[in-house]
Amino acid sequence: MPINDAVPAPPPPGTLTPCPSCALTDQVRSVPAVHLGERRNVTVRTLGRDGRDGRTETREEVSALGRALAPAPPATSTAIQTLTVLGFVTLIGAVFTFIQGTMARDAPVHQKPDLSPPDWVTKHPGFPNDFPTDLLPGGLAEAAPASPAPAAPLADANDALVPLWGSYLILALSIALLAGATALFLARRRRLAGRPQAERLWNQAWYCARCGTAHFPPTAGQSTGALGLTEFRKAVWTEGGYGDLADRYRP
Repeated sequence: MPINDAVPAPPPPGTLTPCPSCALTDQVRSVPAVHLGERRNVTVRTLGRDGRDGRTETREEVSALGRALAPAPPATSTAIQTLTVLGFVTLIGAVFTFIQGTMARDAPVHQKPDLSPPDWVTKHPGFPNDFPTDLLPGGLAEAAPASPAPAAPLADANDALVPLWGSYLILALSIALLAGATALFLARRRRLAGRPQAERLWNQAWYCARCGTAHFPPTAGQSTGALGLTEFRKAVWTEGGYGDLADRYRP
């Protein structure tokens, strides 16, 4: 058989597959290795109110390339995080307003300091334009005694910051928010159940830094042509059964 008619054999597993675009391997790396290399821990220091160093926290940052080559969407979506935070905030508000409303309904009103002028001042004929100068510290003993304070009445339920029925409404809103977050989380987990299948295909892929494209070896059962990052992510996520999310989570 002439050499020109020979069919090239597929490369052994684990060997570099040349980039279909440039036909070179010097800039070809495994997609999982590239994805891992695009994740790094960043230490951030915040300044306190006095201008000095505040607390230091370390968080993980993923570059746009790392997000584009991810085998699945982020672990938690923004909608789930938002609903969870709002649910717990309203739950705390419901508990606080319920306790405050119950105390205002059942407990007697505590005597508050009376900051209004005493009776011997307000009953003066010229009050408030003619302050009683004859009742100075030397004549305070002759002042008329203040009338006895009435017995402390029971507080009304409306004296609370929020009526009890308002606490029930806040509690119902909190339960609805947490239930919505739970439903979204369970639906997301069911949708991402095929991630192991997607990762099996993802582990076989290669990325060419020179061309900015990804490709699969012939043994992967996929097209061996060069794929843009969006096309590559669509192929991998479709293998896992959640390819419709590829357009929603753009890098």
